[in-house]
Amino acid sequence: MCDGHAIPTLLKETPATGFVDGNNALGPVVGNFCMNLAIKKAKGVGVGWVVARGSNHYGIAGWYARQAMRQNMIGMSFTNTSPFLSPTRSKKAALGTNPICVAAKGSSDNEQFVLDMATTAVAVGKVGL
Repeated sequence: MCDGHAIPTLLKETPATGFVDGNNALGPVVGNFCMNLAIKKAKGVGVGWVVARGSNHYGIAGWYARQAMRQNMIGMSFTNTSPFLSPTRSKKAALGTNPICVAAKGSSDNEQFVLDMATTAVAVGKVGL
């Protein structure tokens, strides 16, 4: 179960990196905390890489990458998931959907590139049993 009152904790950092414990908080709380920290670091030293542990489902990866894009940066957001997919000839799930997103502005204000995808044929949010 998620802890609705948890607050992410910064465990370790350098000028360009951060390691966050989500303390079992809701995924969007941890995701926004990490992306805001990454943007702050990137503004300071040119790059910001932040990783988290102890989080939960954080929703749409593009939400976080686009936050950086709106700050005129290249935004990237990745996560891993619990195993949902059985590899070829397997009887047991071993792979997650592991979302990947990259977002960047184009040469004009109305141009942008956003790749928001899962590493499986179908994202887990589109699968129903």
